[in-house]
Amino acid sequence: MDIQTPNGLEFSPAAKVFLCAGRLLAPGGGMYFGYMTGQGSKVDIKALAKGIALVTVEALESTGFAQFTPVEKKFGLSKVPTYVVHAVYSGAPGFSGRFLEATQWVDTDLVTVFDRLMSREQSPIEGFLNRVSRELSDAGIFTHGQYNGIGAVWNTEWLTYLQEAWMPEAYEIWQRAWARPDQAVIVKSFMTAVAFNQHSDRDDD
Repeated sequence: MDIQTPNGLEFSPAAKVFLCAGRLLAPGGGMYFGYMTGQGSKVDIKALAKGIALVTVEALESTGFAQFTPVEKKFGLSKVPTYVVHAVYSGAPGFSGRFLEATQWVDTDLVTVFDRLMSREQSPIEGFLNRVSRELSDAGIFTHGQYNGIGAVWNTEWLTYLQEAWMPEAYEIWQRAWARPDQAVIVKSFMTAVAFNQHSDRDDD
């Protein structure tokens, strides 16, 4: 059966994971590190963001939108194993498309790509999740709340329908992404970008 979406839009795996987050992750994170999901539970904000980073790499690589070549690059005083991202072609939906655009269509290391997907709002990770959820908000499914997702408003009908429709796919790619033999490299690249962004003086949107 075809899955209905607002105006027939196609959504990225990242957006599907974001919408299903309360069913994919165990409750956790506490007062400061808990991100409010559409299911009404808080999950660890870092675990959610790391998982979405992994899911996006997995989806783009498995569909052939991007190629990832191992490399070691110096950031600050230390060398970090990461990837060079080669965007093969455009047209990926939602956040996947934003990820490809963040390469600026030249071969770019994964740390830099993740950094460009963050912003200095309350935190780099908060900015990253806001960019992930933007395709849902643009479709009228989700309205942003305050820090850590508090006060976000969901369209209940779409949330209920899509979490049931998307959960099998979201669960499958979530498990596959975390099972990658290189998941530690991707997570390290993501957290290096978080640290880099926290110490950056730039003023991104």
